[in-house]
Amino acid sequence: DRAAALASDGGRGASRQALAVRLRRFGAEAAAQLPELLARCLADEGGEPHYRNQPGSVRTVRAWCDAIELAAMFGGLPPGFGREPLVAKLQSFQDPATGLLPDPWKLPDPQTNDPARMSDHLSRYHILAVGYALETLDASFLHPIRVIEDMTAEALYRHLDALPWETNAWSCGDWIDAYATGLYFNRKQFGSRQTPDALFGWLLLHADPYSGLWGKPTPKELWLQPVNGFYRLTRATYAQFGVPLPYPQAAIDTVLAHSRNAAFFRSNLGNACNVLDVIHPLWLCLKQTDYRRPEIEQWAEQQMERVLTSWIPGQGFSFTLEPSDAPGLQGTEMWLSILYLLADVCGLSGELGYKPKGVHRIEVPMPMIG
Repeated sequence: DRAAALASDGGRGASRQALAVRLRRFGAEAAAQLPELLARCLADEGGEPHYRNQPGSVRTVRAWCDAIELAAMFGGLPPGFGREPLVAKLQSFQDPATGLLPDPWKLPDPQTNDPARMSDHLSRYHILAVGYALETLDASFLHPIRVIEDMTAEALYRHLDALPWETNAWSCGDWIDAYATGLYFNRKQFGSRQTPDALFGWLLLHADPYSGLWGKPTPKELWLQPVNGFYRLTRATYAQFGVPLPYPQAAIDTVLAHSRNAAFFRSNLGNACNVLDVIHPLWLCLKQTDYRRPEIEQWAEQQMERVLTSWIPGQGFSFTLEPSDAPGLQGTEMWLSILYLLADVCGLSGELGYKPKGVHRIEVPMPMIG
């Protein structure tokens, strides 16, 4: 039995060593092809350059942020741009009155938009995208996120209680992600005295000790909504402020059960959001416990195999990794970050030669404990 175990360990060690070599080669390949990849998504209209997610697609705020974060992963700037023009471009997206960042090419409906409640998805998501892209440039917003600065604890609690936790836990996590990130930027860049204490208090009281998550599974998607919402919620709170999760082992049980749902994960299936929203929670939980680590590592290795065989030379990754889906900046930035997390769970992230920056960075920027 001991001989068999040693042989098995030796085989696993050789497999890990071979994987390390593949990761090292992939990282070098991605670094070498990054200028071509970014140039592919840069367009010029009337003498004004702008990034698009894919050639021929519409211009967006996020495309600028993805391009900047991709370059930052490898220690540089998008080719052809200096730091100051990039900072000015990003800062121009902010509305000084609210501090929010509506997409100028897809403005929110004025009849339904309520800035005080951050009701427009893009306006609040760009707090993350633009704010963290500015951080990679050692720059900041020009204005605080005023709607967050002005929100009282009572108003926050009323809004959190009214979110659709029973049916759409992802959207609940999305809202908390924007709120907590705006609070982080207000504290870091503008000296706000608002703390995340009220938010953490609400989260602790509402966490489910049996699932380790927030929100409920739905009949059609089962655990997809709570798991994906868990990533968005914890990314901006527990991960960003360095606070321990309330029920990490229960969360691991739930997330691993979800990872076996063949409707979302197979050897040829799993989009960037769904895979990220599994590996980041597992990666975060493993900071507190080694519970079921071998299973997590096995899942990570399976996902790495799929990622490493899906790179399109000079173009990057598509969002779904499917051949029918065109590669773009969003898919490339997300999958490079996902690959890093997958490798990090297995102790191999140092082989890649890059590190996620911006919205997917792994450091704790503002620890509240310790």
